[in-house]
Amino acid sequence: MSKIDSSLLDKAILFATKAHKDVERRGKGFPYIAHPLEAMSIVATMTNDQELLAAACLHDVIEDTDYTYEDIKKEFGERVADLVQAESDAVIPNKNAADSWIERKQIAMDHLANSTREVQMVALGDKLSNMRALFRDYQVIGEELWNRFHVTDPKLHAWHYRGLAKSLNKVQDTFAFQEFTFLIERTFAARYDDFSYRLEGEDVILSGDINKEAVLSFKDELNPSKLYYFDFNDVYNINFSGIRALITMQEEGYRFLIRRATKRVASRFQSVGSSISVLRNPRPYDATDLEQSGDGYTGVTYWTSNGDAMVKLYYDFVDIREIEKEKRYATEALKLGIPTPLAGDLITIDGKAGILFERINGKVSFARAMANDPTRIEELAKDFALLARKLHSTPCDKNVFMDVKEKYIPYVNEMKGLSEDEKAIVKGFIYSRRDTGTCLHGDFHFGNVILTKDNEKLFIDMGDFSYGDPLFDVGTLYLTCHMENEEMIQKLYHTSCANVYKFYQYFIKYYFDNMSEKEADILIKPYACMTALLFAHKGGEKEWMSNIIRRWLINRG
Repeated sequence: MSKIDSSLLDKAILFATKAHKDVERRGKGFPYIAHPLEAMSIVATMTNDQELLAAACLHDVIEDTDYTYEDIKKEFGERVADLVQAESDAVIPNKNAADSWIERKQIAMDHLANSTREVQMVALGDKLSNMRALFRDYQVIGEELWNRFHVTDPKLHAWHYRGLAKSLNKVQDTFAFQEFTFLIERTFAARYDDFSYRLEGEDVILSGDINKEAVLSFKDELNPSKLYYFDFNDVYNINFSGIRALITMQEEGYRFLIRRATKRVASRFQSVGSSISVLRNPRPYDATDLEQSGDGYTGVTYWTSNGDAMVKLYYDFVDIREIEKEKRYATEALKLGIPTPLAGDLITIDGKAGILFERINGKVSFARAMANDPTRIEELAKDFALLARKLHSTPCDKNVFMDVKEKYIPYVNEMKGLSEDEKAIVKGFIYSRRDTGTCLHGDFHFGNVILTKDNEKLFIDMGDFSYGDPLFDVGTLYLTCHMENEEMIQKLYHTSCANVYKFYQYFIKYYFDNMSEKEADILIKPYACMTALLFAHKGGEKEWMSNIIRRWLINRG
């Protein structure tokens, strides 16, 4: 058996035993020191760092005894003292323990959420020890349990522990955290929760316990043609009738994405085989061994050390809901038979959100393949056209994806420089397009299809996936291939404007079965103008995009 130097920890155990001498664990009848030792043993499941273990053992010394920060620093060093100090509740002047309870707990939760992983490990040891005791005692004495505390309202204890679970955002990958959240739900779920909701634009923020009546209470306030984000961050239980009511809503054409669900709630949907997409809160991810593999307009990609996965980490300007939508759409498109890499967990690294994707070894985008070997342009354009024809003939799930018309209308309404009459003309064109009900990529260009080393072809960047008239996709490709900004084309696609235009010409030949370019242009240009409208709203070459729209309106006039 190997030996370790445990002298610091041994010293901390003796120090804590002396500091808490003759003190009883509240309502338990045994010495208080049992709690710090349990907290220490919990932290030992997460780390073998002797100073962290010592801090866990000493975590209540500053708050509950006469020993000070300086005493701990003198005996155990600054790092241990800082960790112990971080576990001590704030003191609110001129308020007793009961009156200041909520304020103190909120300050502590806010501090914890912004603290280091080390601080959160020590905190989790303490909180899980407390939660174990709550759970055990509630099974024995029930509601009498809460009379032991300064605050006797169980709803406030539920608020506090659920808030702690949210604040422990850097240790959610540990088994200790999973036990912590499990015990919270077993102790509090569906017992002290009153359902409530509020609407904030496309966000529906829900809290409490969801059943059929809860769903019906907000259903009539929603527009079936819009996509809503149901925020489940504060939903602690959903029963069968609540799940059934949401399934019925989906069957009636309501479109929604459930986001930020707890593990427990997400598992309820999974256990019944529901087709409803449920996304959990992003989990922290260890970035130690990541190696950057590329970058794009919305984020940076990295290889992971195990060789099986890659991380797409998004830039700060990308809304978390758009990231969640890309995760969901990639998963749902795969169910339709659309070839695309597998999308795994939502993750966070240093405050940035990302998605864990299947790693495709030896991949190269059509754009990069064309840049590497321009003699392949016709071959690649033909493959791209055939892939597009298959995509555009695949029936789409209208309960999940957006009608492409609804995608464009908000951009028309917000477009500066267009009169109301001009907006009416553009919207009239959009609404008059055929409704095929088949799949569209939504951001259709040769940078968003990759080749594998086995010559498989996979779509990527699925966040704009939708359904409707395929010419909206072709219009996007038209606009991409007719840009005359050499610098931008080189940056985005690694090749020349002449090459991308040649790619378009071959694409037209194979997509439309030898239709002439002139005939194809007449057909496609109006759709390219809609893409220009979208690009002009999002950014890019606004003046150039706006001029395309203006010329189209003049020609129609």
